[in-house]
Amino acid sequence: MKRLFEIINGAFNRLILILFSKKAGTDSVVHKFIWGIGKKSEIYYQENFIKNLNVNLFCNPDSEIQDYIKNLLRINDSSTIKILDVGAGPVTMLGKKLNGKLIDITAVDPLAEKYNELLNKNHINPPVRTQVGYAEKLTEKYEENSFDIVHAINSLDHCFNPLRAMKQMLSVVKKGSYVVLYHSINEGKKHNYSGLHQWNFYEDSGNFYISNSKMKLNINKEFESRAEVKAMIMDGGIYLLVTFLKK
Repeated sequence: MKRLFEIINGAFNRLILILFSKKAGTDSVVHKFIWGIGKKSEIYYQENFIKNLNVNLFCNPDSEIQDYIKNLLRINDSSTIKILDVGAGPVTMLGKKLNGKLIDITAVDPLAEKYNELLNKNHINPPVRTQVGYAEKLTEKYEENSFDIVHAINSLDHCFNPLRAMKQMLSVVKKGSYVVLYHSINEGKKHNYSGLHQWNFYEDSGNFYISNSKMKLNINKEFESRAEVKAMIMDGGIYLLVTFLKK
């Protein structure tokens, strides 16, 4: 049944892109329209995730930050680490401490209000609550150059405008610090462009690309004046780790 939904919904999304192909750039109401329809399937998926949530794993206040982030932090031992987790979902996947010291994590997601309702319904109280916030509008909530790391895992390929989201993430991270993306490769293709799966993230010849059924962008070239972008395939070709070092 799930596969049938993906086929039908994906065909509808691609038809919309074909009909409005001249307006289907990243900065387009077409993708926002598709996102608005697809968010219902995302809420349904996350509702099942919350019901089966491993609380000891995802809600452990003493969990250590992941190594791929720890290796990129450039701070003094005396300073407070500030991390923004973008598209965090119901609970941030990030570890809450660095070498035993608490990290100041801000988690945002456009569907946070619904997710928090579901968490309360299931009597789950995570150490970091996700707040309402769009990846495409971060500077409306946060000052520029204010976070030590800005992070997203398996979320920007669900955005209606991932290019704008990356620009916003780069704006709010500090100079000389990193925006970090950790995403499954080519999620759009895998899910027939159904639901919120509008975009593919992948690496080619050392460059980071995003694409869908109508367009392709070289992100290294898009950001060459603002950041040093590196893309690395991880976990046997399943995930892509991308870092933006802000100039």
